[in-house]
Amino acid sequence: MLKKVGIYDKRDERFDWLSGGMKRRLLLARALVTDPDLLILDEPTAGVDVQLRHDLWEIVQELNDEGATVLLTTHYIEEAERLCDRVAILNEGRKLEVASPDDLMGRGTDTISVRLQDPPATAPSLGHLGRVESAAFEDGRLAVKAKRGGRAAPQVLNELEARGHEVVDLEITRTSLEEVFVELTNDDRDEVDRDTGGVEA
Repeated sequence: MLKKVGIYDKRDERFDWLSGGMKRRLLLARALVTDPDLLILDEPTAGVDVQLRHDLWEIVQELNDEGATVLLTTHYIEEAERLCDRVAILNEGRKLEVASPDDLMGRGTDTISVRLQDPPATAPSLGHLGRVESAAFEDGRLAVKAKRGGRAAPQVLNELEARGHEVVDLEITRTSLEEVFVELTNDDRDEVDRDTGGVEA
């Protein structure tokens, strides 16, 4: 197990002589000795360097591929997005959502950013396209917000071309899990404020 977590060369050293990252690896190795079916990790990558974080991600993915169930808590949203089949979003001890990362991100929006050859003075109205929520110029580009899960980008392109606009380039930015987390926890705080009359403890 020391080889698996990359610290076999430290096998003869005292625990208190190890660096924080080495201690984290040793604790993981100790947990793996029993070949657990369920492994519970409480913020396993908190306070570790980038290389160790990626090493631990690989170990967790390998364990999961071998059939172990891994339950982990993390403040790193990227970690949850990369490692987890299902994510539970908690806020102040309350469970807000449990779903796959794709399902959670699918509730967000895409931003379709289009640079036009000769942009009009005002943003074209695209609300009649089913999934489009808004369209506005931002930094010289047309930014179209559209609900996920549809074919909004081709519809927007077709509509712009039908109106005689030449599209120079297009970028699509998808809602991240971090953005979904922030939105859910902000909505939850607003709801708590309404329920308590906005009183702060």
